[in-house]
Amino acid sequence: MAYWLERAPAWPRLRQRSERLQNVFLGLIETARARLHLALLLTIFFAGVAGFVVQPPEQITINADGQAVTVLTRQRDVRALMGAMGFHEAPGDLLLRSGPDFYLQRAVPVMVKADGRMLSWRTRAETVRGLLNELAIDVSAYDIIRLNGAEVALNDGVVQAPLTGDALAGKPVSGVATLEIRRAVPLTIYEDGRAVTFKSARPNLELALQDFGVRLGPADLVDPPINAAVIAGMGVTVKHAKAVTLLLGTEEHTIYTQRLQLKEALADIGLTLASDDRIEPSLDTAVSEGMTAKLVRVGGREFIEKETIAKKTEFKPDSSLSGSSYRVVQGHDGVRTRIYRVVIEDGREREKKLVKESFEREPQATVIYYPAGSAAPTGLPDGNINVTGVNRVYATWYNAASSGKSSNDPAYGVTRTGQTLKKGIVAVDPKVIPLGTRLYIPGYGFAVAGDTGGGIKGNMIDLGYPDGVPADWRTGWVDIYILGRD
Repeated sequence: MAYWLERAPAWPRLRQRSERLQNVFLGLIETARARLHLALLLTIFFAGVAGFVVQPPEQITINADGQAVTVLTRQRDVRALMGAMGFHEAPGDLLLRSGPDFYLQRAVPVMVKADGRMLSWRTRAETVRGLLNELAIDVSAYDIIRLNGAEVALNDGVVQAPLTGDALAGKPVSGVATLEIRRAVPLTIYEDGRAVTFKSARPNLELALQDFGVRLGPADLVDPPINAAVIAGMGVTVKHAKAVTLLLGTEEHTIYTQRLQLKEALADIGLTLASDDRIEPSLDTAVSEGMTAKLVRVGGREFIEKETIAKKTEFKPDSSLSGSSYRVVQGHDGVRTRIYRVVIEDGREREKKLVKESFEREPQATVIYYPAGSAAPTGLPDGNINVTGVNRVYATWYNAASSGKSSNDPAYGVTRTGQTLKKGIVAVDPKVIPLGTRLYIPGYGFAVAGDTGGGIKGNMIDLGYPDGVPADWRTGWVDIYILGRD
């Protein structure tokens, strides 16, 4: 048996094989992608688990701008965390950590003016020295440092400016601390011919001289004037006045002068000399520092003395008054003028003579009118009576029977001063009104403090009445006049 084998064309077979291989390859790729996805998912899963286990949440505290905020976070970028919390770092700020606490130290904005430049800076320096070191600015012992207009030293603190939003962002803000360095310049002082060169940063010559220890007195000369601005290389002439002690009698005066002769110095103060006056030493004497000149006055002078003459008080009866009524006509003090002529030699008064006496105003007495027929002054002269004071007292009245003694008692009606009780004798507290004091009591009349009483204490008086005479006094407060003798 014979078999015939007819081969198929080669191209279709190759194509079929190629398609089978392609399908196999695509299947492998799909399988690899699936495995890769799975591996990625597993990696992410295990990474999350590992992250949860390896990096647990941490509690930290942020201390900034006067606040302390505590948070629980896995964020490891503290600055990013602070930014999210509203705490933003500005140039010059410093972030420090101590355990779980973070501290944001703020830099303070400050304007520094030095050597013709104005610098805007942010500093954490605590002292002026530290701030200048940050800026590499040197100062000398003669330079002046002013912080916010006040003079400060290197070890003084830096004024802390308020932290506003602009300040935190590093922008210029108003009200920040201002530090100014005023550089010292050389100048020469010619003090009474002696030349000394020094440096000063003061704005005017007066302050510069004070720093240098130059004390200016009356009549001292300064060229240029002391209010002139200090300029580098300037020359200043200081000429001190000479002090001269002038003796005028018992008085001593010091005058300061630039004059060369004594007569010129005395003329400057307006001192005039009479024909007989003399100066020791002579007027032609050259003025020297610390010298003493003595004026010997020979002659006389007049002076006026004025004396106030106190008004007197007169008590006069008035028939139009009755009972306890009275009236007062006020007077006034007088002024007496006396003109004296005094002869003085060598500063001592040799003679004083009254030349003229007159009244600018005559004194006029105050008159107190009392009812005619009432108690007359007790032991006082008629006419003018000197009133030395006025007391406000609580006045009561009493008689001999008020003492509680029997009328047969030898002491019945006898006062502390040994007088027989009658109208015009009053009981007082001797600590307030001494016994023997003369009084005028409106509504009662003239009286004398001649008795005491156990119940009369302080500003109280008891007005005496004899037995059988009805008392016409109403108890109460009254102003009484304290009388003295002329």
